[in-house]
Amino acid sequence: MKKKYKYESIPPDLESLDIRHLQNKTPRNMLISYDIDHFKTLEKNAQNKMLTAVCEKTIQLAIDFFSRLIKIIPKSEPNMRYKQSHKCGEVTVPQKDIIQGKRSDLHIYVQYKIEPEEEYQAYAGWCQFLDVLGPTHGQVVFNLGQLKSQNISNPIEFEDLMEIVIHEIIHILGFMGTDIPKWVNKQKIHHRDPTIQKQIRGINTLLIKTPNVLEHARKYFGCPTLIGMPLEYSDDKQSTNSHWRNSDIQNEYMNTFVSPTQAYFSAFTTNLLRDTGFYFEINASMEEQTFFGQGAGCDHVLGKCDKPTNEYCNPQTDNDLCDYYHHGQSACYQESGCNVLVNYSNGNCWDTNSNQNTIEVQQNKGAKFGFNSRCFNGNLLVKSSKPNKQNQKIEGNCYEYECDSKRQQLTIWVGKIKKVCKNNLDKLEFEGYQGYIQCPKNISEFCSFKKLCPGFCSGNGYCLKNTCNCADEYAGNDCSIEKNR
Repeated sequence: MKKKYKYESIPPDLESLDIRHLQNKTPRNMLISYDIDHFKTLEKNAQNKMLTAVCEKTIQLAIDFFSRLIKIIPKSEPNMRYKQSHKCGEVTVPQKDIIQGKRSDLHIYVQYKIEPEEEYQAYAGWCQFLDVLGPTHGQVVFNLGQLKSQNISNPIEFEDLMEIVIHEIIHILGFMGTDIPKWVNKQKIHHRDPTIQKQIRGINTLLIKTPNVLEHARKYFGCPTLIGMPLEYSDDKQSTNSHWRNSDIQNEYMNTFVSPTQAYFSAFTTNLLRDTGFYFEINASMEEQTFFGQGAGCDHVLGKCDKPTNEYCNPQTDNDLCDYYHHGQSACYQESGCNVLVNYSNGNCWDTNSNQNTIEVQQNKGAKFGFNSRCFNGNLLVKSSKPNKQNQKIEGNCYEYECDSKRQQLTIWVGKIKKVCKNNLDKLEFEGYQGYIQCPKNISEFCSFKKLCPGFCSGNGYCLKNTCNCADEYAGNDCSIEKNR
């Protein structure tokens, strides 16, 4: 969700424009401070107290995330004074923030709106931006009208909100179509022609061609002649060219929509942050390996996307198959001119509360939902059932699985019976059942997919590279242990 901002970038103090002065400063992990006083205007009740605590927890965890991700040359105290109007979004900026600069690298005014008719959960943007140096002050706005209708204390819902907050703060940090012309190189000079326009699948598309993004995109897709990395076009002028296209790289943090399964924080986004030129170093060790579109060639990005690959689907034949990452049943939707498989919201194999997790499916298909389950295509059916056109259809179902340590063999369980996938696309048959379960197209790749973090980090942390990173007051591999108890 994007809002129109009336704020304009301003020049920094002259000392900050001296690159020799900047080079003599010692970089540090990025410090983000925040002000959540706007939430004090809420009516005092138990629900609002809970909402305030959850929103603040996501902000604190996001601050930890970006502190680990970014090293930055500290801005001077004068540069961290608020010099715009006395407002940042809905917040009246305190006089102290105008006369005394924050001892941080970015200050966020956390605020809320109550707009139940709007679909967004949060949006963000900068309120003050210094030429060459980047944002100094920003706003993150939570839509309590939406959050009140959701069970955000549920770890799965909390993980989605955590993804949204990190996504929105990345917009503040420079990933906005309107901010690309402000990006600079290492010499603090604006990039020459950082973007290029091209018609792709009938849509006039903006592509980023700054050095780090372009180099990574060419290597990732296996397209050495790629002219740039496409950005998502939108009719909303405030959000257009501010996201990666889901048809190029699915389930990335900076896609337009929240991932229906789990998001990947990829090298596409870290390289974009490098190319802004506002940050001294971006931590490559936090990049998560992605697979969607990898090695798929130039046509995957620029072509008709009509080849029979894992990434694309046929809406006439492929509904109810497993999604690309095998999280669950999916539907074939068109996105950016391409047909891609997108999970049903109730089809995720980890969700034991799914209304697809019925006794009938368990008994007839041998299916099992759970934390150690993933989706496999097939037409397995218990022999006591009478086959018909519907139950013999090839579709995705959930089964417990395990990969060996070398990621070369995959074991699938149907009840207490287990079979091993030794080769790609093997068809496994099980005693007591007719039909088969099909092994993945690439077992090694399947076994390298990002796993769910234990307990979804219990709503007390964020998941990165299969590991929970807990809020300060929590511990344990699933962030379920309160330190002070």
